[in-house]
Amino acid sequence: MQPTKKELLLAALVFLALPVLGEFALRVAQLQFEPQLYGPDQDRGWTLRPGVSGVVSVETRQFVRISSRGFRDEERSYDKPSNTFRIAVLGNSWTEALQVPLEKTYTSVLQQKLNEGRCFAGKRVEVLNFGVAGYSTAQELLLLQQEVWKYRPDLVLLAFYPARDIANNVRELNNALDPERSPYFIYRGGQLVLDDSFRSLPALQSRQIAIQNLGYQLDDHIRVLQAVHALQRFGKIRIAMAAAKERAEKSGVDNLEYAIYAPPSLPSMQSAWKVTEGLLLAMREETAVHGAEFRIVTLATRPQVMPDPEKRAELMQKLGVPDFAYADQRIKQLGEISGIPVINLAPPLSTHAETHHVYLNGFNSSNLGAGHWNETGHRLAAEAIAAALCATPSALPNHVNTSREGKISVVPANRQRYRALAPEVSVPRPKEVSPA
Repeated sequence: MQPTKKELLLAALVFLALPVLGEFALRVAQLQFEPQLYGPDQDRGWTLRPGVSGVVSVETRQFVRISSRGFRDEERSYDKPSNTFRIAVLGNSWTEALQVPLEKTYTSVLQQKLNEGRCFAGKRVEVLNFGVAGYSTAQELLLLQQEVWKYRPDLVLLAFYPARDIANNVRELNNALDPERSPYFIYRGGQLVLDDSFRSLPALQSRQIAIQNLGYQLDDHIRVLQAVHALQRFGKIRIAMAAAKERAEKSGVDNLEYAIYAPPSLPSMQSAWKVTEGLLLAMREETAVHGAEFRIVTLATRPQVMPDPEKRAELMQKLGVPDFAYADQRIKQLGEISGIPVINLAPPLSTHAETHHVYLNGFNSSNLGAGHWNETGHRLAAEAIAAALCATPSALPNHVNTSREGKISVVPANRQRYRALAPEVSVPRPKEVSPA
């Protein structure tokens, strides 16, 4: 039998009432869900949503507020105050640092330490945090080109987390929630060029971005939608973790992050290293052209800061490596050849962790040694970076040639050794980046 109009009306009323009742129940129960912190971006795949705030609880409960310009930082103006030395810090989730209060992040503590030390000719120091979770070096280079120069930094500090940043620079190893949404740089004809095929994704078209942003605005105020999106995010995380595990198994290691502790044997890791080194050189060139300094800080990985030396030795034996320093040493060597100062955080943080037998990662008994840095880890990182910057507050000038076409090429001190590490890098200016 066909339903009557009365039955259809009743069914419609029930259908409409259920979300209202659900919203009422969630508010009465005072249930809160994590905010939608990230939104789509046609240039870099995703960004932090300006002005959004809420409580996140992936590793520990923490209130987070994103600035009006879309960064996990205090409010900053484009105009640099007089007598100010600005440091722009690029990085991924370790720099974004959603797990600790803003004032406890290593970028905030670094700003405090540098101002106390007055080691930049007495100038006031501002440390700007441009960290975004999941960003690869490719995305950080694009962010530098498209946004960072608006703030006129004097020093660009790349916070490089080897355990993720190397693999994330190639599509087949990227462990982001949606690797297809990431931009990649590839070598073509000896030049590093941008593969921007991600821009053709339906979700990154202007109309779809507008619809998504409207949905996120509704999500900010409607808890039923927050609950639905929380379930969706949980599902995506599980899928991404399963994909990362599968890639690790194919590479012959239990964890893909462990692949950085030995010379790469997997072709995809060899490609990842080649692209990564090219991107680091390209970032150096980009910075030099703008009259700023460029430095790299290699962040300490979890195995490097295990407080128990026996557990470290056990993992080294399992991986067949003498230590956990291969990636740090390779990046340090690239820096020495190409004139990029490199700060390695592993030695001081490892020494402190072992001496005091404290965990620098994790926040409670269930996750000690796992996840991101806790407040102690951030404080020690800031102190080590501050000590290195104050010891050599001014790097040697970069030697850069710029062609008539606006392309940049480094003139290294030792060209033969430089070429042995990476091919010549020629990255077009922002408006001329070549698509794949």
